[in-house]
Amino acid sequence: MTSTSELGTVYAALILSDDGVEVTADKLQTLTKAAGIDAEPVWATLFAKALEGKNIADLIMNVGTRLFD
Repeated sequence: MTSTSELGTVYAALILSDDGVEVTADKLQTLTKAAGIDAEPVWATLFAKALEGKNIADLIMNVGTRLFD
């Protein structure tokens, strides 16, 4: 089951990506706090490291494509 912290962090990463802003742990925490989500800092750190240097839009557009290769 996905926690509110995880889901809030995912949405924050999508917002940053959509605005063309680099995804960092600090920015993820700022957005989740502004949304009233008390997310554990570990989620922001994990997501920022996992998404570092990645194009999130490309990741979303290519979900599942490897299943059929």
